[in-house]
Amino acid sequence: MLKDVDLTLHPGEVHAIVGENGAGKSTLIKMLGGVHRPDAGRLLLDGKEATLRSPADAIGRGVVVIHQELSLAPHLSVAENIFLGHFPRTRLGFVDRRRIRDETRNLLQRLHIDIDPRTLAVDLSIAQQQMIEIAKAISFNARVLILDEPTAVLDEAMVGTLFDLVAKLKADGLGIIFISHHLEEVLRIADTVTVLRDGQKTGASVVSDIDQNWLVSRMIGRDFPEFSAGTRKIGEPALEVKGLTLSNVFEDVSFTAHKGEIVGLAGLVGAGRTEVAQAICGVRRPTSGEVRVFGRKVCLRNPKAATRLAMAYVSEDRKALGLMPNRPVRENTTISKLSRFRRFGFIRLGMERAYVSEMIRKLDIRLAGMNVEIRTLSGGNQQKVLIGRALAIDPRILIFDEPTRGVDIGAKSEIYAIIEELVSNGICVVLISSELEEILRLSDKVVVLRRGRVASTLSREEATESTIMHAAALAG
Repeated sequence: MLKDVDLTLHPGEVHAIVGENGAGKSTLIKMLGGVHRPDAGRLLLDGKEATLRSPADAIGRGVVVIHQELSLAPHLSVAENIFLGHFPRTRLGFVDRRRIRDETRNLLQRLHIDIDPRTLAVDLSIAQQQMIEIAKAISFNARVLILDEPTAVLDEAMVGTLFDLVAKLKADGLGIIFISHHLEEVLRIADTVTVLRDGQKTGASVVSDIDQNWLVSRMIGRDFPEFSAGTRKIGEPALEVKGLTLSNVFEDVSFTAHKGEIVGLAGLVGAGRTEVAQAICGVRRPTSGEVRVFGRKVCLRNPKAATRLAMAYVSEDRKALGLMPNRPVRENTTISKLSRFRRFGFIRLGMERAYVSEMIRKLDIRLAGMNVEIRTLSGGNQQKVLIGRALAIDPRILIFDEPTRGVDIGAKSEIYAIIEELVSNGICVVLISSELEEILRLSDKVVVLRRGRVASTLSREEATESTIMHAAALAG
């Protein structure tokens, strides 16, 4: 729902739109992209009133949306994906494949994208897929390009590559609307910004005149308190990883995480962070090396074995590996340890409901009721449910893989507070994040991976964006 929202986008300008989940960003995008028709107000293109009746109509008028969920056809080539839906044809009506390849090659060269037009989309990295989505938009002669969370699955180096392309498009005169939860990116790439809250515009400014605090206060209606991890009481070694190796994935990974400590795993996409975490908790079988839990050498053949040792893993991919989207919040919260709520083979619904109610209160999960389908919740509340599920096993070791991916600034601060409280209660946390700010904000020490090996282990005092990126990209 939107009410009285207005903004102006000029050629050669990047205009950011920010706001919490539910602020109205998606609704606005759908209106600009021709999915929804507004009840009131006007849309002007080149000063003339326009009515966008469908996404095809919007594209025809030069307004192209690139959604967060990429939509390339995986088994078509780059060239075929770019011209899918508007293939040039020969005089006899056949698809002109030579022209498709030639025009794709010229388009990619113009955008400084070094990808072979014959490459299948399935063989592209996420960053490359993002570039091809943008090239596809340009092939429609886009004048307005709307990027919805384009950096959500990109690491720092890939973000830089994307921003170089955005700068090129801006110089070519495109108007770009940029939606992101990452406020530091907004300040880096945007010229102007509009802030939404509860469907209404709460602020607009030239970016050079504002800072993150200005944005946050208008996004959530209050100041966002500065956070810094206090002095923690570090206990005995909880998790020891020694020489862990998985052939052709990672090699000789070693680190120690203690009770009451957060160890950050940093590195570029493809460095092996998630694979190491999965090998530790039984999702993958390592080739060699050892894992010790509170001094005891363990061989975890599956995730269930890890839960018996009070070790929980919260996956980076909520949709594919975490949620049962069409099942109630109640079931999604308790599925990790049904034995906790079972007696004589039956689930004691009263005990289950009491636990879920406790998690809803403790984690401040906002929902209509515990029996609503979890897919109806915002990303931040879905993530809190997954944390509640992990807590059902009474963990002593928690591995968080990208815990704030795709959540808004308010939910992010709440998840940070939850992690801090868990650590203060003596839980050992391993934190994987592509956001250096998150790693630096929470971690007591940082293990940097590069190409599947430990490039550096940094104390909190040694860890900076510069030292982490140097180790991740340049070590060795």
